[in-house]
Amino acid sequence: MKLNELSKRIANHLAVEELEIKFDKIIDDSRLYPKEGLIVISEKYKENYIECAKSLTHEYRHVFQIYYANLVNDELAKIWREELNSVVTSGNTGYEMQLLEIDAFAFSQYYLENVEGIKTEHPNTIYQEIIEKFIKKYKGIL
Repeated sequence: MKLNELSKRIANHLAVEELEIKFDKIIDDSRLYPKEGLIVISEKYKENYIECAKSLTHEYRHVFQIYYANLVNDELAKIWREELNSVVTSGNTGYEMQLLEIDAFAFSQYYLENVEGIKTEHPNTIYQEIIEKFIKKYKGIL
């Protein structure tokens, strides 16, 4: 797999620093460790380029969100700042309804389809509709 090349492209697209990528036994599909400059992807995806690509785009978007929330002073940045201060982790009620998560899932789909030529969809059809509405509304920032 050419994940390092993909990682560079995503980081360049978002104008953020490139992060180290590791595989490990984790419950989540992936996890961002911003202080360590690290993205960990579940080892169950080690041989699955598309799942790795989804994980990388999702986690890199969180890096972008951190920068945006700290550098911009618009309504979206305000919401992201509030959510970053009280993040609900995966597996907990409300996790996927955080604007941070909707944006990360939306960015992943938008970037992979429009830049990398990889079509993906969220397995939950209702959540997929939310993602599609988000993409239409915030396409300029994706």
